[in-house]
Parts: sequence; structure tokens; C-alpha cells
Amino acid sequence: LKSWSPWPVLAPLPRIAHIVCVCVERPCLKCGHGSEVALAECVTMPRGTPAPRAAQEMARKKKAVREDRQAQAHGVSSAQFRAAAVATPQRRSSLKRAWQRAKEPPHASPVAEAGTVLAKKGRLSVADPGAEASELDAAVNSALKIHSELLQLFSSGKEWCDACEMAEKRTAELYSELLDLFRVLFPASAADRQSEESIGGRAYSVAEIQGRLVEGGKEGVGVPLAERMAQLRSESADGLARDALCVVLAVLASRKDMCWLEAHDTEVPVRGYFAHALANAHSSLRISMLNSIWGPRPASLLVTSRVPLRTALENTDSGGPLKEMKPEMWLGGQACETLQFAMQELEDSDDLGAFGTLIEERALVRTLVPEPKLRELLLSQVEVLAVEAYAALAPRDAAAAEGLSEVIQGEFLLLLRKAKADGVPVLLQLGGRNPHLLARKVYLRPAFTELGLRCGYLRWRPSAEGPWAREQKAEDRVCLGLQLP
Repeated sequence: LKSWSPWPVLAPLPRIAHIVCVCVERPCLKCGHGSEVALAECVTMPRGTPAPRAAQEMARKKKAVREDRQAQAHGVSSAQFRAAAVATPQRRSSLKRAWQRAKEPPHASPVAEAGTVLAKKGRLSVADPGAEASELDAAVNSALKIHSELLQLFSSGKEWCDACEMAEKRTAELYSELLDLFRVLFPASAADRQSEESIGGRAYSVAEIQGRLVEGGKEGVGVPLAERMAQLRSESADGLARDALCVVLAVLASRKDMCWLEAHDTEVPVRGYFAHALANAHSSLRISMLNSIWGPRPASLLVTSRVPLRTALENTDSGGPLKEMKPEMWLGGQACETLQFAMQELEDSDDLGAFGTLIEERALVRTLVPEPKLRELLLSQVEVLAVEAYAALAPRDAAAAEGLSEVIQGEFLLLLRKAKADGVPVLLQLGGRNPHLLARKVYLRPAFTELGLRCGYLRWRPSAEGPWAREQKAEDRVCLGLQLP
């Protein structure tokens, strides 16, 4: 076959007893020869015969495209990725140091070089074009610019679900740049605690950032949240870095099921949902990361706070499930003594949440049993561990490719185990448009339920003789996750 024609082969060939057609789209599946070779000739060639040059070139191009995608996911150049892929562990360490030296000019910090890199990418916003912006400001400005771009999706008249889906897609496109920002802002944020953990034999790092008490009043009293946040980011470089880091985390956590780009309350300027924890001394942010030769890769985020159970419920959507209770019921006396509370749990099944959040997916009201432990916690000031946010910090494809899911699930399992060992109750709200589906996919896993985690709705009644109080309207009902000691 010298002409490599895509047309049927009509000339007689050795050991060919019939006419065959040449395929010009894919290599032969039997011997791996190029698409220019007729199937009949493949039958006569010994297995393992070297493929023609065209097929080898095609394979080389496919490998190059695959390596380019992996390099982009790691946030490095293709040349750096290929060099590390064929290197020994000692060589990888050497390459890592070389890359770091190449990024850092003499006597410059990693933050300084990151500002230069981000400026070249066109995300550096400087008031005076002739002046050289500080390196930390460059990273901060870049983070705010990306966040502002995605936040506009929610103010453009689109449906919330559509805006979330578009935000997730845009986050995946910017993932490499967001990793650059994280690797600049995280070291500058000066985490309060760092440790090493492992799950399933896989080691990873954990950093915790504790919220701070702002001078001028007690926690949440006297100083508005927006002012507390502004004071923290203006009083130190690490305060500014932490504020911008929370912005990057909010972008990384964007999923079509749930987005964290909007404000926690009504604070302005908006820094995403997580930043409010920086101005609350009872709150903390726990970030898990996988370590690689290219730097830390964020896996998950847990935002928690230590508050009384009643306060934690009031901080959920729509004022919580107990907002209809009369104030005098909490003041003691006979009205308080007869109060009863129970958890109306979701009935786990393969179809839970498949058709939306249906009332029929809960236990029947007549089967509810009062829980004295719930009443004791609600009437006391014993603190619970309120999980305000639990989010993955990578697009779905990147999380699957890098095996981040095991770490993400392991972090929540570690939280439940530690709380159980310490005798601390855990409370969380199941957010999103379909909390029942979220419960089935995430929180009702056997590893979690074996520790006592339940999902459902909190119900109350004034006394054992009376009926359970009427719930709020469907869109205001709060689906909760609860683990008691």
C-alpha cells in the first residue's frame, strides 16, 4: 500500500483473498498500526511489528496533550511536569528547589515573586501604573478580582442554581491560577496551628486559623461584623492575607450544588461566606492539604464554632426551627419544665432526595419519641461544635484525578470521632437546594452514621399532652445533622 489511499484497495496483495477498506480515523485495534494501513495487511503482519511513523506521531501528540493537562492541574509548566515525571525522588527534590530558586529573585520572598507572576497574567490591579505594587497587594488584588468576576453571576438576573453551575465551570478554568494564589496567601496568613494527619495510609497536612476578638466590645456585640473584618485586615499583613485567603477558598469551593461566594450576612465589602469566622474568637477554619513538589494543594475546609446549642440553631437559615417558641418558655418555670424535643429523622433509602425535598421522606410524626438529652442541651449553656461549612477545595475533575475525596471524607470523619471522644455534640445545617439528596450522598454514609450522626428536622411541643408544634413553611424549614455524645 504505497499510495495510502482512503479508498478500497483493488490491487491484488499477498495473502489477501478479499477486498478491504482502509480506515483513516483510528489506529488498528489489533496490532496498533497507523490508520493508513489496511485491515487486511494487519492480518498478515506479525504481532508487535513497529507501527508506521504517522501512528507513532499521533501517540506522541496524545501523550503531550495528556501531560499538558496534568501539568495545568498541578499549576506548573509542561516542561517542569515532564522533568519530574521521569526523575527519581532525589531528583524531584532537586528540581523543586531549582524551581523555587528560579521563582525567587535574590533576597525576595515567595510572596514577592508571586506578585510578579500574577501581574504578568493580567490580574494585577494597581492604582498608579507607574508604581510597583507590593507583592502581597498583588495577590490580594488578584483574588478580589476573580471573586468579583464570579460574584457578578449572582447579580445578573440568573437563577441561583444556574449561577452556581457557571461559577463551578469558571473555577475549573481558573484552577491553576487559584493554586498560585493559595500558595502565596497561605504562608503569609501565619496559621495558628499546623499538624500532620493520615487517612488510609495517605499522609496530608492540616492548618488551623483561629478567629480573633476585635477590641471594642464582646463577641458580636457593639462592633458590626463588617467593621470587625475591616479592622483585622488593616491592622497587620497576616490579617490582610487571611482575608484574601478566605476569598480564594470561597472561589475554590464553588460547586453547582452549593456556592460560598456571597456574604455570610450583610457585610460589605463581600469577602465570601468563610471570612466572617476570622472576626469571631469562637470560630476556626481547618484547611487540609496534600503536599507535592509543586507546593500545597488544598483539599477541604471545615469552618466550626463553639457556641450553645440554642445559639447555633438561631444562626441557621430563617432563624432556626425554634423561632416560633414564645420567649417565656426559655425563662424557667412550669412552661419550661414540660417542654419536649425530638429529632424527626430522614428515612435513608436509595431514592432519598431523588425527587426533591419531600415531606414523605421523614419519619412519621406519631413515631417521634421525646429526647431528654436534647432538652437538657437546649436549656443549658453547654457548648456544641457547630459546623458552619464543610466544603471541597477543588473542582470535581481535579479532586478525582488527585484522589482528594479520601482526604475530604476523612477530615469530617476525624471531626466526628474527636467530638465523640471529647463528649461534645455536633450540629450542622444541610444546605443547598436539595438537603435530602445531600444527606444521602454525603452525611448518611455508614462511616458517619455509625458514630451517631443523624439527619432530619428538630420538633418541639409544649407538653406531653399536646401535639408537636406546627412547622414553618416548607422553604424555611431547616434540615439538620446532629451527633449527640
